[in-house]
Amino acid sequence: MKHDLTRVFNRWLLPVLLLAPAGPVFRADAQPLNAGRPGVAQVGLGAVPGLGLQAGYVAPRSVITTEGMLYVDVTPSFGGGEGSVQISAGIGGALRPLRLARLLTGADPPSYDLDFGLRFGPGLFFAFNETRARKNQRFSLFLDPYARFSSALNTRRTFFIEAGIQRPILRAGIWVDI
Repeated sequence: MKHDLTRVFNRWLLPVLLLAPAGPVFRADAQPLNAGRPGVAQVGLGAVPGLGLQAGYVAPRSVITTEGMLYVDVTPSFGGGEGSVQISAGIGGALRPLRLARLLTGADPPSYDLDFGLRFGPGLFFAFNETRARKNQRFSLFLDPYARFSSALNTRRTFFIEAGIQRPILRAGIWVDI
């Protein structure tokens, strides 16, 4: 049985694994999103639980993105808020399933896209009236799975709406060529 599996692997799976990166379908960098667009600045506002900002760098490719993002969320103590500030910085990337489907079918890309991604990194939490125990727990690591819808406004700007689990949870803004 073990000998049969080794033969199947050597005859069929190994050549596929070795030759797959050379094929245009499997190469994530084969077709950049736009030819002269190596990266964009993502700038946006956030909401829930407080008000926030998000800024960073996104390098969109045909079926993936790589990115680094800075999050800031402020929940004021008036109006029932907890009175806190959270600052986080994450790196990660996203898979672009609509682009993958278009790449496989050869269809013309529309002016919108959908990304499913993951970012991770460190975060700092500051409460306005901290206890000693809370001061010792300011630093944390986060994992932020997110979904992003983006749509082209014109040739140089793209609008996005994003939802994740890292504060701020709901984010919207624009991509600007840099």
